[in-house]
This record gives sequence, structure tokens and C-alpha cells, in this order.
Amino acid sequence: MKHKRLLSAGLLCLLGIGIASVQCVLTERHYIVTSSKLPAGKRVRLVMLSDLHSCVFGKDQSPLINKIRDADPDLILLCGDIVDDRQPTRGAALLLKGITEIAPCFYVSGNHEYWSAAPENTFASIAAYGIRVLQNEREQVSVNGVELILCGVEDPAASGVHKPHSYGSRDAYISHLCAFDDLPPERYTVLLAHRPEYFEEYAAHPFDLVLSGHAHGGQFRFPPLLNGLVAPGQGFFPKYAGGIYRTDSMVEIVGCGLVVDWRLRLFNPPEIVVVDLEGSA
Repeated sequence: MKHKRLLSAGLLCLLGIGIASVQCVLTERHYIVTSSKLPAGKRVRLVMLSDLHSCVFGKDQSPLINKIRDADPDLILLCGDIVDDRQPTRGAALLLKGITEIAPCFYVSGNHEYWSAAPENTFASIAAYGIRVLQNEREQVSVNGVELILCGVEDPAASGVHKPHSYGSRDAYISHLCAFDDLPPERYTVLLAHRPEYFEEYAAHPFDLVLSGHAHGGQFRFPPLLNGLVAPGQGFFPKYAGGIYRTDSMVEIVGCGLVVDWRLRLFNPPEIVVVDLEGSA
């Protein structure tokens, strides 16, 4: 009888762990990044979103939009694959329409925008909401008395044939990064880039912070033992699946994305990323 009770308890524990591991409750992950390039006592709050793939949360995206509003961002930064090439665009449209009243919004492409039938029409639709689409461009913004430069590099798929599984040219992508080498060194610079696996290439250029997605958190995560099982562009046991990564001069934050679909996510809930930039000068 005792063994049966132990077995039952063990099975219940395993069931509980299994249920917890696949829970898909929208979560918020918060990072603080300090820099001497920012005035002491000043703070800029960024919300970064990636990899929605037109997924819908609750009724008309209200749980997602409300969570973004509650975070009280100064800027909302969208790092690609918000629109999906195979799913209806309604989920993306609801999000984009709902966030523009919260804070200024900036967008860069992912591979799935370029795999859609007419990518330029997709970007025009995004811009029509009042969202700035950065296509290998930069823009200086002033927030809370802090001057930032926002840069956006198009996904490598922009140089491909714009069909599924065409990831484009690595050399073309790196050449676009080189176009930012004249950034003023005294200004704090944020790069929006869908692909996290180019970490070393980003670090070779004058970016202070890089925000990325694409890896979907590596799908299966077992913190602290496994920071992701598999990710596109990185294969098994990806190095840049989700979280914060640093060099002496640059920080990269990789969001685990928002999509909830047929691909199982273990210990890897959909997330919005909140980044507080704080001055240390």
C-alpha cells in the first residue's frame, strides 16, 4: 500500500511538472542595462516584441496589448516575424493597431515577412498604422531628455528569393551592418535585428544594445541546465536562444517570442521583453 501511495504521488508530481512545463501564459521578462552614455538618473523603458507569427491572445489581442500598456514603455520595438507568411494577418493587425496609442513604435523585418507573397505591401501596411519601419536605416529619438539612435537592419532573407527557407546572403547582411560604422560614438545606439546568431558580427560594429528574436527560446528550455534545445539558424543547443549576452562594449537581448502554435514550448512561455536603460554617468 505504501509503495502504491508513493507511486501515485510520483505520478502526480510528474503530471504537475508536465502541465507546468507546457503552460502558455503570457509573461514579462525584465532586464536592466546601464551605460555611462546615458545621463545619471535618467531612464528609458523599452518594450521589445518578436515572433508573434500573427498569433492571437484572448479576445482581440487584449491580454497582450494590456500587458504592454501596463509595462508603461517609452518606446515599443518590434523585431520581426510579427506577420506570418502562412497565417491570416488578423493577429498582427490587431496588435499593431492597438499599440500605436501606447508609445512610438519601430519595426524591423524577420524572415517570414520576406517569405510572404508581397513583402513591400506588408511593410506599407505596417507603416500605415504610424509605425516606423527601419530598412537598413537609423533614426535619432529623444526620450525623457535622453538622445538615442535606433538602427534597424533588414533580415538576411531580404536578399533571398522571398520564398520559404530562403535565408538570403550572409555577405549582404554584413555589408548592411557596415553601413552603420559612422555612428557617433558618444550616442547610445540600439540595433533592432531579427537574427541573434550574428552576435559576433554585431559586436564588431558600434552598437551598444542589440535586440533580437527568431530563436523562439530554443523551444524546450530547462533552466539552468538547458537554454534551448533547437533554434532556426543555430541548430541544436543554440548559443543565443533567449536571454542576455554581453561583450565589453555591447549587450544583446534575445526575446523568446510570442507565438503559441503546434510547436511545443517547454518551460518557455511566450514573452514580452522589458528593458530599462539607465544612466550611470
